[in-house]
Amino acid sequence: MTDPGDCDTSNPGFFMKSTIQSLQMKFPSVKNISTAILAKWLKTPNERTVVILDARAQEEFDVSHLDGALRVDYKDKDIEPLAQKCSEKLKDKQNPTIVSYCSLGYRSSVVVQKLQDYYKESEKQPVPEIYNLSGSIFKWANERRPLVDNAGNPTKYVHPYTAFWSKLLDSSLWKTEP
Repeated sequence: MTDPGDCDTSNPGFFMKSTIQSLQMKFPSVKNISTAILAKWLKTPNERTVVILDARAQEEFDVSHLDGALRVDYKDKDIEPLAQKCSEKLKDKQNPTIVSYCSLGYRSSVVVQKLQDYYKESEKQPVPEIYNLSGSIFKWANERRPLVDNAGNPTKYVHPYTAFWSKLLDSSLWKTEP
């Protein structure tokens, strides 16, 4: 993954693109979607049913998350309970889709890869479309897309994850406690 110290942080767009490209190279089997596509899907729920997974730590999730997101631990070795929960929510729905995100995309790509492997190995049907949100919540927030806090109230703030990676998040959006 790109080291923020190696990038021109005066140009966060380049830094974000470079990080996204690095993640795509690390996880070549993971399909990504843009924030614009996810926003469109969420505005037209009759066309596609989307389960949103947040692969960040609880303290990050508590500050903000996408409305309706289910927090998951990307380190969980047993992915079956999560896959079953997603399958229940998507049962008999049109265009069943799972979208995972984290701060930038590493942890969410791990979740996507685990779900892809689970569906492939278990041969469970139907298999939902499974995506990583490119740029994850940092890109979503930088574009001023809607977020909610732990109480479900609208917020603009995002946990910056670490000082190292926070350079990809507009500093006016940083918040480390709910």
